[in-house]
Amino acid sequence: MNTTTILIFPLDIDDADVFIRTAKALGLTVVGASSAMAGPGDKAVDGFTRLPFITDPAFDQALQNALEQHAVTTVHAPHQGVWRHLDTLLKTHPARFRFTLCSPDPFSATQRRFAPHEAWAALMSSDSPLAGLAMPQAIRPPLSPARYSALHRQFLSIPGDSDVGKLRALCDIARLLPPGDLLEVGCLYGRSAFALGYLARQYTLGSMICVDPWNTAELTDQGAAAAIINVELANTDIDSERIFRVFLNAAALLDNMGYIRATSEKATGQYEAAIRSGALHSPELGSIPVSGRLSLLHVDANHRYDHVRRDVELWSPYLAEGGWLLLDDYVWAFGDGPRRVGDELLGSPFYDSAFVSGDTLFLRRTGVR
Repeated sequence: MNTTTILIFPLDIDDADVFIRTAKALGLTVVGASSAMAGPGDKAVDGFTRLPFITDPAFDQALQNALEQHAVTTVHAPHQGVWRHLDTLLKTHPARFRFTLCSPDPFSATQRRFAPHEAWAALMSSDSPLAGLAMPQAIRPPLSPARYSALHRQFLSIPGDSDVGKLRALCDIARLLPPGDLLEVGCLYGRSAFALGYLARQYTLGSMICVDPWNTAELTDQGAAAAIINVELANTDIDSERIFRVFLNAAALLDNMGYIRATSEKATGQYEAAIRSGALHSPELGSIPVSGRLSLLHVDANHRYDHVRRDVELWSPYLAEGGWLLLDDYVWAFGDGPRRVGDELLGSPFYDSAFVSGDTLFLRRTGVR
């Protein structure tokens, strides 16, 4: 039985929200406290207490009373001044105050939160392992550490299965791409799509187009080997409209991203119409220019063989010479659709270079049509 009770003070700091969700997911009892709030408001806490400001002479006694009343064992203080005062109380009055103060202090916690983004960005300053594929054109220069750090941070904030290894490969491949539209089939929350759109914007490549129906009624099974995934097709708790809203939340940060909310079969007609008009209009995102020439095609929709093959058939004719085709989950535990299609393409005259990074197969288009 859980005996941990956490007091969060002050409750009105934004960082408290993340901590509350984590604590509740672990089954912990959470009590909120504030000097400014009259009650818990919309905070999902189990109890609430009002405390004086730490500058008030009555604060220490009020805190001691609250700790005893709620049987508090641990305190999380997301405010630097509050944290420092509580740390001082523990050191100067160890017999009076017996609780665990979450550490590190808020300032140090912020530094730790940003450190991985800066460390990853520093790795990107090294030479690209794909430099040899840039001939005859020169490889583009890397982005600045600040831009890589910002991309890494936003990428990880978007739900998705693409990892930072794939992000590194996308950053490297962006330095080789010819100008043109980038298009992803199967976006879900848009983690990899955001990365591609960001890179396209930084290198002035073109528009990022996302193709996905965001409609569970239009989804089909991914093959017998993916039975554990297929059962989710009947999961009524999955709200595709909410998934779409999460996608928009990130996509709206970029002015070169648009979407076609349809399956590949239906989306090609809308893409053709956009080519003729010169622009694609996406509700809430606005209009983006469309060239009709794909710099990069990322296939990450249904992984069943016939679906992967059809996605490639529909979209690869738009792929420019020197453009890249990416087959997600070429290495996949739940089937061999992407691998079978990828292996067929490896033996074709349409692609002259290829490599695998993580679970994705990257292929460069030749001029053969």
